[in-house]
Amino acid sequence: SSGINAEYGAMLIAIFVKSVYGLYLICSDLVFILLFPHLTLVVWFPKLTNKYGMIAGFGTAFFLRVLAGEPVLKYNAVLKYPYYQEPGVPDAYGDIPEYGFQRFPFRILCMVLNMLITLAVSFAFRMLFTKVPSLQKHDYLGAIKDYEEAEFKEDFQKGGKKNESNL
Repeated sequence: SSGINAEYGAMLIAIFVKSVYGLYLICSDLVFILLFPHLTLVVWFPKLTNKYGMIAGFGTAFFLRVLAGEPVLKYNAVLKYPYYQEPGVPDAYGDIPEYGFQRFPFRILCMVLNMLITLAVSFAFRMLFTKVPSLQKHDYLGAIKDYEEAEFKEDFQKGGKKNESNL
């Protein structure tokens, strides 16, 4: 069912965006804000992340990005960052834009917040499940199992020797 919703969302974007360049801008924007932080964390810091953090970071970054508005999709910002250019107000060149746009580097802010929220929530859930073992039965996304599998894989790669620092 979530795949069907994503297909409808992609279809609506393809209908409303009138140019291939606009589609390219939307897609590259979403990849930078939503996927780049997760790919970076999973490749370089796999022990610091879990599914809870990934969902929280992704959701927050997506929410902030949608609220920032998008002239290509023809909707104005709800969340106006500093230096927001209002629609209908002449810009520095004397042009009067139909839709407002952000002058603040909000995409970088969304990407960094995605990364920081992912790390913070991942750490919080890891501490919660390790310090309060009775809550492990509520680990619906399997974060503890993922940590145990990662530690087992690391031990196996080191020659199968368990040492006291891994316990």
